[in-house]
Amino acid sequence: MHFKEIIGQRTVIKSLENSIRNHMVSHAYIFEGPEGIGKKTVASIFATALTCKSLQVQPCGVCTSCIKSKSNNHPDIKTIEDNGNHIGVDIVRELQKDIYIKPYESNKKIYIIPRADRMTVQAQNSLLKIFEEPPEYGVMILTTVNASLLLSTILSRAILVRFRIHPYEEIETFLRKEYPELKEEISSLAMLSGGVIGRAKAIASSEEFRDMRQEVVEVITRLLSDSEWDVLNVINYFNDHKHIIELILDFLLLWFRDILFIKELHSESMVINIDMRGKLHEFSRKVSSRAVCNIIDIILDIKKKISMNANYTLAIETMLIKSWEEVHGKGSRCAI
Repeated sequence: MHFKEIIGQRTVIKSLENSIRNHMVSHAYIFEGPEGIGKKTVASIFATALTCKSLQVQPCGVCTSCIKSKSNNHPDIKTIEDNGNHIGVDIVRELQKDIYIKPYESNKKIYIIPRADRMTVQAQNSLLKIFEEPPEYGVMILTTVNASLLLSTILSRAILVRFRIHPYEEIETFLRKEYPELKEEISSLAMLSGGVIGRAKAIASSEEFRDMRQEVVEVITRLLSDSEWDVLNVINYFNDHKHIIELILDFLLLWFRDILFIKELHSESMVINIDMRGKLHEFSRKVSSRAVCNIIDIILDIKKKISMNANYTLAIETMLIKSWEEVHGKGSRCAI
């Protein structure tokens, strides 16, 4: 790949290209951004460009160095793998020994550490020794979802590169080009991506994610039941899909947002889940605007609690019960 093939991230790409062009490559970078935003891909292209025999800003893609890089077989580009849970001090000590051995084929020796925030404190302290006395040919690229999880001493000795989420329109354009067969689903899938291109690809190409929309709508209709127990009976669905709960909650927020637009604007022009207009209108006729606003507030609250490792089952039960109470006019919340 070339830098020009990266979707978005123009500020990041321009900065890295200028550092190569002006021979101002730093010994350490921290790439920060959401999971799936493209940090590791950009790190790989940057490493390929730094070792390319053409010595140009863009990797040529045809020299022996680029070919080896593409096949993950370049002796001067190494990706540090963790043990599944964390990156321990022993891994970094091995890196420390290796980095002071001069490059085999290139002018640079690059180390990519994905999810660097999983380094133990001891590992980070060991890495700090390299940062304090880096070899002139060495380049370290750390990726993380949150740079504040790294030691301040690490942060102060590296260039922080922030990857921004993509605009919704950019994601939708990409999906319409790559997945034209999805048609009316595209808008909702783009919104569910949260502005992350990797997540957009995963959702669009996964039957599980797309089926989830249909399944969650069936779950939501339980809120219309006169029996509170009918609602609690769907708790198993949420337990079975705990691994994608963030996506499910995001879809619920979009669903109730659409209902609010239908009720208040009496129009479908801003509806995201347009392919489900029938179900949306059916639901909107049976619930008040105030209840919809309060349910959105409830979901946001539960989403926050789950992200803070609250009791999962209790959080979901609370969301279902309170949402059912709002639908049936029994809620005590007042969000508007």
